[in-house]
Amino acid sequence: MFNPSQRARMLRKKLIRDNKYLLAKIGGAGQDPGERKVLTDYFRYKDYIDKPGWVKASEKKKWSDKFLGLRKNGFKRTEFQNPTYSAAYNLKRSLAEFSKVFTMQVAGCNYSCNYCFVPRELNSADKRYGRFFSAKEIVEEFLRIKKDSKEAMNVIRISGGECMIIPEIVIDLYNEMMKKSEDSYLWIDTNLSAIEIMKEQKNELEKVLSQKNVGIVGCFKGTVKEDFSLITGAKEKFYKNQFEAAKFLIDLGADFYAYVPAYVYDKKIAKEKLESFLFELRKISKNLPLRLEILKVEDFPAAKINFELSEKEGRAISKTNQEYVFDLWYNKLLLKYYSEEALKKFCCEIEL
Repeated sequence: MFNPSQRARMLRKKLIRDNKYLLAKIGGAGQDPGERKVLTDYFRYKDYIDKPGWVKASEKKKWSDKFLGLRKNGFKRTEFQNPTYSAAYNLKRSLAEFSKVFTMQVAGCNYSCNYCFVPRELNSADKRYGRFFSAKEIVEEFLRIKKDSKEAMNVIRISGGECMIIPEIVIDLYNEMMKKSEDSYLWIDTNLSAIEIMKEQKNELEKVLSQKNVGIVGCFKGTVKEDFSLITGAKEKFYKNQFEAAKFLIDLGADFYAYVPAYVYDKKIAKEKLESFLFELRKISKNLPLRLEILKVEDFPAAKINFELSEKEGRAISKTNQEYVFDLWYNKLLLKYYSEEALKKFCCEIEL
């Protein structure tokens, strides 16, 4: 098991060059079956909500609990609601303006998650698998693609990899976006690992993250330290850093959301692990569990390779059914701690 903080420092040196940032070459990488949504080799899009009935529904119905809760197959009706709903809610605009999201991936990650859909080489900060872009070049590419898009595209998403290894990309990209596309919304994915690097950029990050047109989601890796280590390959002692990072971001004024993968090792004590995790979230903010989405793990082509590699390393993914974890969280634990009224709200409507 490795030290993710040391890894972050090593990767950081390779991810920044002359005020440019190394993005992963995602075209042809096997992240998405058929490469359906790759725009160029370095940018793709995601329909955050493309569920049956949602597009044609009225704005009022889209905000109703018709699109909340679990489907018959046991998974969320709107699994990734946050970028679309958060942008519309905070900016007081139509949901349809934010459902198509322009996405890039930072080409380095200090974890080695056993379920990751990104090939390991794309997370290695190896310039053979990426290219350096300035914030200006990224925004120009966004505007070019936005102009040609049939559907509205008003969200820029920084994913990875782990972008908070180089928080400068968040700061620079936001500032450039505000110069040329101030009606857009910035969405940030983080694995909550690079707390020390984030602290070094505290003042500049606060200026960005406290804005209404910015949202950030932190992906917790497992519900207890043992599962965290199996998932990420990192030492157990770094599990607590995730909670410190989440509190740090919330204290900066960030519109913060959370994910956790639907894998809990050992079905016999899954409820105990999930409840323990819920308690830890409540220490940060009483309502934070209501802003958390259980993340369904998909077996995309690259993910299957990571499953196999991790199994050889003694970190096989959990055999606990994902549907079972969804049921425990949404139908049992949340009902135990929160009112029906609270559970009928979208994450962005929940106050931290």
